[in-house]
Amino acid sequence: MIFTSIIVILISLKTCIAQVATCKDDGNANPPNVLSSKLLKSAVNPAWAPSGADINQGAGHSIIRTMASFVQHHAQINVLAYSDDPPNLPPRNEKSKTKGVLLVNNAADEAAWFVHTVPNFLAYLNAYSWPPAETAKGHMFLCVSFSKAHLNSVGKAIRHQEPYIYVNNLPAAILNQHMELSDLINGVDVRVTPFLGHEKFVTKRVQAEANIQAFGKHSKSFADMYARVLRNRFAANIRVWASSDARSKSICNRQYQLRKIASPMQLDGVQVNREADSAKWALVEGKNTVCFTTNDYKATEKQTPGAAVCLENAGVYNAFLTAASNYFICHKLLHKLKYITIVVDLHLHQIHDVLNFSNVSKGWQPTRLYLFPPYAQFFGGWGSALRDRCHHHR
Repeated sequence: MIFTSIIVILISLKTCIAQVATCKDDGNANPPNVLSSKLLKSAVNPAWAPSGADINQGAGHSIIRTMASFVQHHAQINVLAYSDDPPNLPPRNEKSKTKGVLLVNNAADEAAWFVHTVPNFLAYLNAYSWPPAETAKGHMFLCVSFSKAHLNSVGKAIRHQEPYIYVNNLPAAILNQHMELSDLINGVDVRVTPFLGHEKFVTKRVQAEANIQAFGKHSKSFADMYARVLRNRFAANIRVWASSDARSKSICNRQYQLRKIASPMQLDGVQVNREADSAKWALVEGKNTVCFTTNDYKATEKQTPGAAVCLENAGVYNAFLTAASNYFICHKLLHKLKYITIVVDLHLHQIHDVLNFSNVSKGWQPTRLYLFPPYAQFFGGWGSALRDRCHHHR
């Protein structure tokens, strides 16, 4: 049995009809024993379910149903697709790693944003084809259905990601109404600091609507997607699952913590290793929010454009919470070092009396000095006295 840990998240589903720009499910039939995937829908009580068909088949699963108007021509569906490694083209030397498809119905108020992690995938007006090289890896797909009133917000978030656009047939009528989409297609550079896009909108309400926050991180931001963007914007602790290195650890010396999820993890009974997983996501504690991201958790990623699409849905959050239960515990730096709090008089000539704590009651105005013994030498000529006294009282 070959199991590819593929996660398909479909937000605000509709029934399957021809020529639509919305997310689809696949009927949730029993899956065969190869290339299986997991499906999670944003219903009132969502739960993981096996996909109805192999991910490499041209029918019967949610991805091909959602992308039916992309691989085949439908006059009322306009599309925009972007990828750093598009199908039938050599890999682009683009800084951005973002991949996705925007579907817009020109005859109805519906649009869908399909975000994925698969290279060499989704050729426009070509038969659906799964890249065999990706079978051994884990991937994630997120599909969000929304009203066309939010197209400008989605366009702005994508624009900050500096994507390579390989398909576009959005008509002038749509572009004239949504200038962020127009600027995205025409390659208008982002010039507004802090070079971070942050947009909010809601999905179309069918089974259960979800609040969406979409982040775009420009290369000029020099920001870490997790430690700086998500943790600070949500003002909450976060847990991170992404490719990482030994230098990028859990962080606990700030008001809000970042916890690195341990590998391997268990996702609905399936073991997933970080090294073999292309999916990246973060769990925002206390906010019922899961963010699907494109950046690795590495210091070198600060200049790499990226995306985070965050959805607020308690059921989806709880489905990921179990997988994120095992994480690396971090310790604050101060807990690792031996230190002493010394009351120091502002009049340095009285240092001896202060160290003996005999003159604090004389009305002087003391201050607190957190003194780490290895650094006592930096306190000038009386450093050795401080150091000796620290060692004595430690």
